[in-house]
This record gives sequence, structure tokens and C-alpha cells, in this order.
Amino acid sequence: MGHGLMDPAKIFRAPQMKRRIGAPKHVATVLVLTAALPIAAASGLIEAKGAATTAVHVLTVFVVLMVAFRVLGKRELGRLSPFELVTLMLIPEVLSYRLQGESLLDGLVGLSTLLLLVVASSALAHRFRTFERAVEAEPTILVAHGRIIEKALNVERILPDELLSEMRKQGLGRLDDVEWAVLESSGNITFIPRERGGTASSDSAGDGVR
Repeated sequence: MGHGLMDPAKIFRAPQMKRRIGAPKHVATVLVLTAALPIAAASGLIEAKGAATTAVHVLTVFVVLMVAFRVLGKRELGRLSPFELVTLMLIPEVLSYRLQGESLLDGLVGLSTLLLLVVASSALAHRFRTFERAVEAEPTILVAHGRIIEKALNVERILPDELLSEMRKQGLGRLDDVEWAVLESSGNITFIPRERGGTASSDSAGDGVR
């Protein structure tokens, strides 16, 4: 079994591209629309009891949850990205009491704040690699050339039995059948089987996606 961590970026090289916002006017429009209510509430332009406090609370909880999911690790995310998890968790909380008789405007301010944060975070992650790395974990190689990387499994808190279970779901019965196993940022494990009639060459794996 291997012991050292391997860098997926050096083995599976993604194609390079110039990062830019594809539809800047559309993104800007969405940001303005979602920011309108929170800004109006914070500046006192609309009279909604607790609206400004709601916006601050949503911002605080959003940041705390994003940090928490980033620290917890990839496997705890399941099949959802941190943005999706935070959004799904906060929307019911933001609107539940408001729909039961509390101020609906407060709820809309909270929802607008949440959507603003999601859109802004997504745009920043797409535009800036540094921001993307801060909010989303890098993939981790768990198996290389049929050999388990113990250090990677320990870091990600994955047991060999769990890894083998995921292999069987993909129709792979033995570690010898696996050329690479990669824990993706979403928490899914991707298996690349060895080529029939031989082992996939490390050179072809190093070339990655073109």
C-alpha cells in the first residue's frame, strides 16, 4: 500500500482556460436584483421590522456553514456542493416562520440576501482560482495503480471497506482492477479501471483531459 499523498492536478491535468464571467450583464442584473431588498432594508428605505437584522443573520450563518462544510471534508458533503447544501439548509429556515404569520418582507429580505451570497460566491469561484480553492476542496487520489494510498484515506476518514463498497457499485471487484480512484470535491469517488490486456500507462494518465 502507498503512503504518500499524490497531487491530482499533476496527474490529471485539466485544460487551461482564461477565467471570465460569460454573461456579465446577466450576472450583474441578478446581483443588483438580489441586493436591492437587503440594501434597502439596511439603509432604512423600507419599513420592515427586523429586516436588516435578518440580512445580517443570513450572512453570518452562510459564512459559518460554508466554513464548516469546508473543514468537515468532502465525504460529508455527499453529492451536493457546499453552495447547494447551504442554500437547501437556509431557505426553509429563512421562510418558515414568515410564512406562518410573521413579516413576509423580512423573509424576502433574508431570501434575497441568501441568493445574493450564492450568486456572488459562485461568480467569484468561477472567476478566481484562489477563491475557488478557498471554498471548494481539491480532489484527492485514494488509489494509484491498484495500490491504496493509506495517508489519503486517513486524511479523508475513509475506511478500506467503504472504498471497496464503492468499487463494487461500479462493477469493480478487486483493487487490481483499479488504475485510479479519486475522491472528487463533491464527495463522490470516481474509479478509472485498468485497461483490458494491460495496465493504463502513467504517461497517458499524466496527460489528462485535453
